[in-house]
Amino acid sequence: MAELQGIISAMLTPFTSDVGPVDYEWLPAYLRFLEEGGLHGVLALGTTGEGPSLGLAERERVLDIVLAQRGKLAVIAGTGCAALTETIALSNYALARGADAVLVMPPFYIKGPSETGILNYFRAVADTLPGDARLMLYHIPQVTGVPITLPIIEGLLASHPGQFYGIKDSSGNWEHTKRLIDRFPQLKIFPGSDRLISNALAGGAAGAITALSSAFPQLARAIYDAHHGGGDVVAAQARLDAVRALIDPVNTPPALKAALAWTSTLPETSVRLPLVALADDEVAALKATYERVVG
Repeated sequence: MAELQGIISAMLTPFTSDVGPVDYEWLPAYLRFLEEGGLHGVLALGTTGEGPSLGLAERERVLDIVLAQRGKLAVIAGTGCAALTETIALSNYALARGADAVLVMPPFYIKGPSETGILNYFRAVADTLPGDARLMLYHIPQVTGVPITLPIIEGLLASHPGQFYGIKDSSGNWEHTKRLIDRFPQLKIFPGSDRLISNALAGGAAGAITALSSAFPQLARAIYDAHHGGGDVVAAQARLDAVRALIDPVNTPPALKAALAWTSTLPETSVRLPLVALADDEVAALKATYERVVG
């Protein structure tokens, strides 16, 4: 299995229309775009990839294509579902076909579950996985409504230390991410915010799993190169931040799919409802900022 580090794209999932099927034929060229943009890996079927908007069979087919067409990219599979049985099935499916890790969010339909219930949910998933599986937790409480607390992390380390591999912390709070890095050095910690790439690289994280790298891979990779090559990290981060400032969390997949029209040669692709495409003025503002940033 590939070492997970560096800049990892929370890759997009293409649809033929807002009510249409996945555009599976679009994916191979998109993976080449990300690889040629200098990224180290991809997270398939995460939040940016609209994973929970896909059915189980659709998610399996997306993973089949991503794993077959990965090239040099490491692959993390987003396998968290509302139903425990589907999370187990999809996690085992992904690992059996060669995913380097699975990323599992807490069950998100029932709000306010006990820490014991969430811990036992993750333990139930881990119990079904191969002994050498890499299980990563996905902390994104602003979306799931269910936080992954320190007692949950400690409990899973106590019961499944060989399988519990890391955490994607999408809280957007650097102090929280740094606390995880310092407290759990045995785990791979990845912030999920574009604004925290430079902090992550300087602060001991394994890397960053970010949304904007799915459409602007060179801007994200430039921060990594500046950090490791003695370049101007602050300036590189500021360029990505300028683009990020125009994209609110709800509109991230629509904005990134619009941006691919001028950052790549890929055909136009759609989001799936309930997401909707950006308005023309929003697209124009985003393009103007991008053109100013890249000169």
